[in-house]
Amino acid sequence: MVPITNMVYNYDYAKRLHQGEGSFEDDWMRTIKIGGDFEQLYEESISLILELIIKYSGFSWEENVEDYLPIYLIGSQPSFAQPLTLAVNDDPEIMLEDLIYQLAHRNMYFGFTTEELRDKCLAAVTDHVLSDLKLRKVEDKVLDLRQKPVKEYLRK
Repeated sequence: MVPITNMVYNYDYAKRLHQGEGSFEDDWMRTIKIGGDFEQLYEESISLILELIIKYSGFSWEENVEDYLPIYLIGSQPSFAQPLTLAVNDDPEIMLEDLIYQLAHRNMYFGFTTEELRDKCLAAVTDHVLSDLKLRKVEDKVLDLRQKPVKEYLRK
C-alpha cells in the first residue's frame, strides 16, 4: 500500500531547525509562499512518484513507512528523511528532485553495506523517477533499474 502524504507547515518545528542568517519570520513567510507554489506540482505528481519509487527500489512502502507520511516544510537547509523534512527552494524542479530523493531514502534505508552504495542507489532511483516524469534523461547505466530494481542489486 502506498502511504498517504501531506505537506505540513509546522511553525515550531521550522523555527527549531532555522539556520539562516536572516530573521526566522522572513524565512517562515518564504517557506509558506514557496511551499504553496510547490503544492500544485506536488499534488499533480505525488501518486505517480510513490508508485515509481516502488518500481525502481523493489521495496514496498509497508516495509519502511506507515500508512501516513507527513512531509514537513522548512526554509533552511538541508532536507532529511527522518522525519521527512523538505527544505524549500526557489526552483520547483530542484525541490521536486529533493523530495523524490528523500522519499526514496525513506523507502529503502536498510541493506546497504556502505554509504557510497546507499547514495548511488538513491541517486539511481531518483534519476529513473525523474526520467519517467520527463524531467531528466537517465545517463548512468551502472544501475539500470529498468532491468531490475535496487533490491535485486543488493541481493548479490
